[in-house]
Amino acid sequence: MTSVFFLFLLHLALGLLAMLPFVPDRAGRNFFKFCSAAAAFMMAAAAWAAYRRFGLEGVASAPGGARYPSMMAATLASLALTVLYNRAHHFGAHRLRAPLLSGALAAGLAAVLLGTPAQPRLLATVTDLTSILLLGAAASAMILGHFYLVVLDLPITALRRLTVLLVVGLVLRAAVVAWALAGTPEGLADARLIAAGLWSPDGIFVWMRILFGLAGPLSLVWFIWKTVEIRSTQSATGILYVQLFLVLSGELLAKYLRVAAGFPL
Repeated sequence: MTSVFFLFLLHLALGLLAMLPFVPDRAGRNFFKFCSAAAAFMMAAAAWAAYRRFGLEGVASAPGGARYPSMMAATLASLALTVLYNRAHHFGAHRLRAPLLSGALAAGLAAVLLGTPAQPRLLATVTDLTSILLLGAAASAMILGHFYLVVLDLPITALRRLTVLLVVGLVLRAAVVAWALAGTPEGLADARLIAAGLWSPDGIFVWMRILFGLAGPLSLVWFIWKTVEIRSTQSATGILYVQLFLVLSGELLAKYLRVAAGFPL
């Protein structure tokens, strides 16, 4: 389970950081400090869990296999840069924000790429990148919705932009899951077992991953968009709470299936 939570927390942290350039400065420095602090906390928790379980050198079962030490180094570099980015917002160092955020994202993406399995590397890489986008958009949109209560002149375009990214993330994530299940020979065979209810013990988790992580959030997209369009930010935030819970549940199950069944969903 250590590998599951490592991947989940790392992807969620990077998703939060990746959404920050799409939010205007008028959201206030507290928004950026909160998101970057949350990302730093999750990265620290992921790195600590991996260190407690696999040490610094790693073992064969560690994320990334032989590349585990390099992956950990990249994760720690991303963590350090994220902390510095947070402090740059606190002390008003405007010129340092963009380079620090770019460095944190670059190091984090390097950690993600180093942690992908050798087979199927392309599918696992696309799965990770779409997971980062979806987790980041869902979490950032929900957090931003709260700031409309305290930043009265915050333009609705900020929440609309994150809503668009959320929709894009859901569509891309669903496309990648369809590719994994039907676009590869292994996936097609597993899909038949899943449809027949024969893939045990992980088959039920595949159904839950698809229903909670994709079908559920997609069913809420229209409601979120309409509440944003009429500028009902409180209603939109309430729906985004449910959306975030479903996305988190689906992505956590996806990480479990990747580690337990070796099947990136």
